[in-house]
Amino acid sequence: MQETQRLARDPFLADRFRDGIDKGEGDIFRQFDLSRFADRVGLRPLERLVLASSIISAPIRKELVNQATSIIRLEFENAILALCHNPSFDHADLSPNQITKLMSNLLCDVTTESPALDTSQVKIFITAAQSKYGRDTMGPILHRILPTMR
Repeated sequence: MQETQRLARDPFLADRFRDGIDKGEGDIFRQFDLSRFADRVGLRPLERLVLASSIISAPIRKELVNQATSIIRLEFENAILALCHNPSFDHADLSPNQITKLMSNLLCDVTTESPALDTSQVKIFITAAQSKYGRDTMGPILHRILPTMR
């Protein structure tokens, strides 16, 4: 449980979770229920958003992408509220590199048919990140990410 929470608090480490679930063998991995797993492990909304964003950022099994997209849409508001708190997690915030990775996962052109966030959610996410990290930090991040969005 603690290891999953650690992975879910770092967008870079969340990629390991995604790869493990996608490449795992056996029925448990083929029929993996991401929502149920997140409930059992006790992941909070921002942790769920971080894990789910890693899943939608790479071409993996469609059913996992669909589950991750549902989680993102369901947990978005509470995750953004958590992001705005100081600290976002028990004793730490996302670093500028980690928020860049999270934003890239959620906002960049991905392989799904429809984006996980609608236009208003994208604006809310960017505004929340700017209010948390400041315009000086977010400016370069957004200049790097915005050209890759649909």
